[in-house]
Amino acid sequence: MHQEPRHFFVDSTGPAPGSFYHSNFSHLQRRAALSSWPHTVQQQVFEALRQTAQQQGTPCQLVHHPLDNTLQGILLPELSAGAFGFDPDAPQVRGPGLLCPPEDLAAYQQAVAAARKAFAQAREIHNGQERIYLEHMDFPAADKLCQGLVRRLMGDKSGTRPGREIHRFFGAATAQGSLDHIPQIMEGIGCRIYIKGRPGTGKSTLLKRVAAAALRRGCDVETYHCALDVGSLDMVAIRQLDVCLLDSTPPHEYFPQREGDEILDLYARCVVPGTDEAHAGELNKLQGSYKQLVQEATGYLQAAQEALERLYQAQPQPSAEAIAAEQAYLEEVLFG
Repeated sequence: MHQEPRHFFVDSTGPAPGSFYHSNFSHLQRRAALSSWPHTVQQQVFEALRQTAQQQGTPCQLVHHPLDNTLQGILLPELSAGAFGFDPDAPQVRGPGLLCPPEDLAAYQQAVAAARKAFAQAREIHNGQERIYLEHMDFPAADKLCQGLVRRLMGDKSGTRPGREIHRFFGAATAQGSLDHIPQIMEGIGCRIYIKGRPGTGKSTLLKRVAAAALRRGCDVETYHCALDVGSLDMVAIRQLDVCLLDSTPPHEYFPQREGDEILDLYARCVVPGTDEAHAGELNKLQGSYKQLVQEATGYLQAAQEALERLYQAQPQPSAEAIAAEQAYLEEVLFG
């Protein structure tokens, strides 16, 4: 039966540079790379590979670029194969200064750096919101809730080996704003828990504890990190248990849509009642500052995208024959 691809990101435009490329690709037996190809060409090549996988009935997973959401890679888990497109300034690309106009590469890097700085400042504002709620948390209630949830989801399950954890992002702060691929990732999972709450009310901690419990019991776990705080988790998918838990708060807020979906409200169950109202003025001020910084960062990402497009336009454009040859090579490497 045909399976729809799973979509996600392995890179982030957030405050700290970092990548989960190795978590997703290093274990594969067959890997291939595109280096410094225009995003429009990468999109064309990876879309063609997706169609080949569909025609052959091979499940695939699609990696998107965090700047513009174009396709950046493809994974074929059943074939232990994958391909990924690296940007001109990626460490895997040798001699980028020789291949790209230095002024355009510098403009791209400077704009990305400015966006990261603005996002880091926004994160500090968010930390201020967290401190307010942490002062009013009922930690024993949160701990009891987490223990009960683990018992409910895991039961007496045990494993003969530790599970494998794979790290990803379900969303990105792109040049067009925040977006995510949550519906595709959660599709087909029977038990979907939408976690509600406020900053600092234990959503990420709950996800980490559930993930750790599943790994100890031999389950493989997909951990999806916050694009603006890589140390924080926003979603955990445990497909062997048919379970997915999502931090379902803005900017990735979703609600139950079918049987098997449920809401877990940490604010209602673990925070002193009236906290929102008691600190409404300060919280609204912090939220306004946060939104302003995110908007500023998005503007820098738009400048980064424009600089990257100028960079690609200044390079010799790959011919149709070259693109077809690269696609044929990748098909040979990935599909054998």
